[in-house]
Amino acid sequence: MIELSLAEYCLLMVISAFLLVTLFGWISRFAHYNAENRGKKRRFVCPLCLTTWENRSKAKIVDCPHCGRQCERAR
Repeated sequence: MIELSLAEYCLLMVISAFLLVTLFGWISRFAHYNAENRGKKRRFVCPLCLTTWENRSKAKIVDCPHCGRQCERAR
């Protein structure tokens, strides 16, 4: 059996907690970054009337719901 002193046990718990917080922070940042990129691909801003809207279709060119102008998807 492994014998640990109280100081070693506390140090192990602090290091484990630090690693878990770092891992969860990294995963959260990665998920947020991916969600932002997916959102940017769906958002459009009309260059004529500056209306902003979201379109989930795969079409390269969509019509502005406010003025009807055709707007191209950003790259």
